[in-house]
Formats: sequence, C-alpha cells, structure tokens
Amino acid sequence: MRQKTVRKVLLVFITAVISLLTAGCWDARELQDRSFVLAAAIDTVDAGTKPGKGDSTSNAETFIQLNGSKKYRLSLQVYKLAGGGGGGEGESGGGGKKEPSKTYVISNTGQSIFEMVRDMLGQSSKGLFWEHVQCIIISEAAVKEAGLGPILDFFRRDPEMRWRIRVMITPGEARKLIEFQPPSGEPGAIYLNGLLRNHPRNLHVPAARTDLGYISQYLDTKQVVIIPVIVKSGNVVKAGGAAVFKKDKFAGYLDEKEVEGMKFIYGSEKSGIITLECKDHPGQLVAFELFTHDTRLKAHADGDNIYFVLDIMMRGNLGEVTCSMEHDTTDEKYLREAEVAFAEEVKRVVFYSHQKSQRLNVDFLHLGAVLKKDEPKAWERVKDRWDEIYPTVPLIVSVNVSIRNVGEHK
Repeated sequence: MRQKTVRKVLLVFITAVISLLTAGCWDARELQDRSFVLAAAIDTVDAGTKPGKGDSTSNAETFIQLNGSKKYRLSLQVYKLAGGGGGGEGESGGGGKKEPSKTYVISNTGQSIFEMVRDMLGQSSKGLFWEHVQCIIISEAAVKEAGLGPILDFFRRDPEMRWRIRVMITPGEARKLIEFQPPSGEPGAIYLNGLLRNHPRNLHVPAARTDLGYISQYLDTKQVVIIPVIVKSGNVVKAGGAAVFKKDKFAGYLDEKEVEGMKFIYGSEKSGIITLECKDHPGQLVAFELFTHDTRLKAHADGDNIYFVLDIMMRGNLGEVTCSMEHDTTDEKYLREAEVAFAEEVKRVVFYSHQKSQRLNVDFLHLGAVLKKDEPKAWERVKDRWDEIYPTVPLIVSVNVSIRNVGEHK
C-alpha cells in the first residue's frame, strides 16, 4: 500500500516537472522583434541603372565578395507592423490623399542568395522572418544569367520557406513589382499573390501547379516548368501568359491564347470565357461561359508511329451576344450552330498551343508523360529520341460543347 502511495507521489512530481519544462514556447520571439519578408525579387546586378552610371545607393547595397562574381540584385519587401509615415511613398488614395505604404524594400547585390540575405541584416534592425513570403519574382534577364535552379536553390533548401509560395517571371525589372503599392491598399505581395489565385476563372493565367513546391519537383525530375508571367506598365500590374523552362533553362514565352489552349488540354480551369465572331455579323462577338470541363488525353503507338487523341466535353451558358438584337438566342437551331462553332474555336486554340509547343520543341503539354503511362513499351523505345520525335507528333482533337442556358435575359 505504501509502495502505491510513493508511486503516485512520484508520478505527480514527474508530471509537474515535465509541465514546467514544456510550458510556453522556449524559442518564442515577439512579433515586434521580427521583420516579416513578404516578397523577394531577383534581378541582374545592373538592373535599373543607366549604362556607365551606378545607382547612388549601390555602394551601400553590397559587400566585399572574394569568391564568385556579382550576378544578382536581391530585393525584399518587408512588412511594417506599425503604421505612420516615413516608410515609402504610396499611390494616391481617395480624395487625392497619399496613404503611407504598409511595406518597405531593401536590396543587396551578390551571387549567393543566402549570403545576400544575411548581409541584409546590416539594413534591418530585426531578424528577417520568411514564413509569410507570398511570392518570388524573377526577371527574365536573371534566369537567362544562370538558369532557374541556381536562383531558387536557397528557397528550396531553407526550412522557413513554404511550398505554396508563388513564383513569377517578369520581362522587366522585378524590384519595381514589389515596390508597387496596390490601389486596394493591401501589402503589394499579398495583392500579387491574389492575382494568381483567380486563375481557375481566368484562362490566360497558368497558376495551377506553378508554386515553389511543384517547381521544385519538376526541377528534380528534369521536367518542363511553366511559370506565370507578370508585368508592370506605369501604374498597372497584370498577370497573364507564361514563361517556359526546359531542363532549367529559359525557352520562351507563351501568350494568353497559348496558355488558354494548354489549360483546355490540362482541364485545369473551373470557369472561363470563350469568344468567337458571329458568322452572320462580322466584328460582333458571342461569348460562352464555361462551367464544367471533362478532358480525356490518350496516347497511341503502332511501332514508331505515335499519336495522341484528345477528347474534350464542355458545358456552360451563353454569356454574351453583342449582336443579340439580330438573333433569337432561344432558338434551338441557333444554339446548336453556336455549340458547333464554339467546339471549332476550342479546337483551334488547342492546336494553336500545341503548335507553339512543337515550334519551341518543349513538351509543356506533358505528352511524354502520357505516353509513358499509356504505352510504356513505346516510351522505352523513344525516350532517348523524344526531342527529335516530339515536333512531329500528331494530336487529334475532338470537342463537344453543350449550351445549357442563355442567361437571365433572353
């Protein structure tokens, strides 16, 4: 009996000690002691400077580098926890009043992203905290310098990075995009991230499976990488189109229609608008609002004769007819003709994208992966010659469109 009592007392004592040792967060740091990084922008080292003339701040935004060479300029958008002025100029708000920016930008130049980040502590009074990063923006010039892998290596290795970080390519200067203050008043990085979240309803933005986690997988397996493009012109920032990478190297751009065709093949959109010209009224447009989309892509092989068959089924509504006063949009004959016309338009856009893929000789439609799954023996025969074969591989497309409604007003 006495032994049981001693055991109980001992158990209570051990539980109390463990509770005291594990109570609270041993490594906790207060919010005001952190600098929250929201976005990173990577440019070439000379981006934004005039030929023969350096930036007046360039001597401060660098360090002595004995190994390698200065290749990149890394810029970070940091969130300001406290409001108030003095942190950068904002765009004009309502009534012409300038709102103070919620963020500020610091930069550094070098070759190692990690080294530049640590040297930036000389510009920040607090430690840089990366777990809330929204996006990484890389300039075309920077990826052409050394490829995608070396630039993203630090972000892929660091444990503070989240796999859902958005990655974007810009043909211009990346820093200008993270300096942009959105008209919505939210921090710029959150705004830029939000542009890509709309991708299921925007056929021109390829944001599905383009974040850091998927890009990391594609780089590891040497697959083609697709990254959304973002541009800034004046006070307008817009996402649309894509950059294509083959074996880590920049291969070219896809325009909005080529992205649209790619998404039709993937079936990655949830909604979208497809337009075509009215056959009876040139210059007038008819718009189809896509609701559901079913895609079947199948590889076929007969010896070295390889081809692909794509079957697409779409359902949706008649969303807009700019010449509606000239038509009865409830007429069955009119709707059936419109379905056929929209099917032909979808087929045309798919071929438009496929032809670009073959011109670049970059299998961004991942037809090789489909061949490997459907015809593994054929893939084993041609995998070493896929780059030679791919530009001539036929794609047979069948599209069926069903218009289910004509909208509220007939």
